Amino acid sequence: MQNYNPPMGATIDDIAREAGVSTATVSRVVNNPELVKPETCVRVEEVIHRLGYRPNIFARGLMRSRTDSVGILVSYLTNPYITAIVDSIECTLSQNHTYIYLCNSNDDERLEREYADELLRRNVDALIVVETPSFNRSDSYFVDLDAGRPVILVNEHLRTDSRHHIVGCEQEPGLGEALRHLLSRDRFPIALFVGDATDYSFILKERLFSEFREANSLSEEDTPVYRLGDSNVEEIVSVAARLTGTLAAENRRPRAILAGNDLIGVGVLQGALAAGLRVPEDLAIIGVDNTLLSRVSLPPLSTVDLRTEDVGRMAAELFLRIRAGRVASDAATRETVPSFLIHRATS
Repeated sequence: MQNYNPPMGATIDDIAREAGVSTATVSRVVNNPELVKPETCVRVEEVIHRLGYRPNIFARGLMRSRTDSVGILVSYLTNPYITAIVDSIECTLSQNHTYIYLCNSNDDERLEREYADELLRRNVDALIVVETPSFNRSDSYFVDLDAGRPVILVNEHLRTDSRHHIVGCEQEPGLGEALRHLLSRDRFPIALFVGDATDYSFILKERLFSEFREANSLSEEDTPVYRLGDSNVEEIVSVAARLTGTLAAENRRPRAILAGNDLIGVGVLQGALAAGLRVPEDLAIIGVDNTLLSRVSLPPLSTVDLRTEDVGRMAAELFLRIRAGRVASDAATRETVPSFLIHRATS
């Protein structure tokens, strides 16, 4: 047989010609291989791999009513907490031959809406949203969004009657465990370091901290709160370090700090060590998230585990169950896991 040299970017016609079958047969091998004789499948697939054929996922999606792609929209990709969730989602989906479009709004509500609209225009099979700018607000873009496909909100805490699917981690158990631990060690003052006061996650932490204060009849002097600003940027580490150094010089300095996330926690740790404080003897420190930062810091940072790997996997597996018809796409579900305290060297 005369050798055939296909052009760069092989087409379905090239595959059919090389394998000696019709283009319809190639299409069936790609989309519905169960309808093709096994020996024909093997022959066509060998040619597909040899020529590097890549089906057009959009055309394929029109034929199959799905594109095997999922859109993921996040607020800050540089935040290790967000990155860990996305990594877990992608790992689970790729193992099931489903691929992602990732959009990062950089906390810009205009970009949030534009990216969401663009992902839906690209006919993704589902939209997974991880804590974007308007996420936990009553006027969120996603409240009334009629996407025509599953929307899964990761760590949406504000509404119990959402029209969309929700997966997340309950912060209350782990934060309560952390505060009770510090209380049992008689570590006063116990300070709370949080980020942006408009961020729902920090609003929740302040509320729980206030409830802890009242439940244990503690004064504000014994339980001060410090707001450090935008916690999703690298500079928050140095901000937390400087504040810790300043407080270390005061007569009534904190003897324990609950940091609103691991970025802040690492900054507190750096500031404490630079000020000559012994950790945890002079200052106990607990972060929140259990990101890679907490595990590789020196000493390793005690932290509240917000189960990023589990939450990401749950979101991906929920989509896969919806796609398989085991969960109704239009019947909103809510799946959560509890947080818990991880003791390491700093507490």
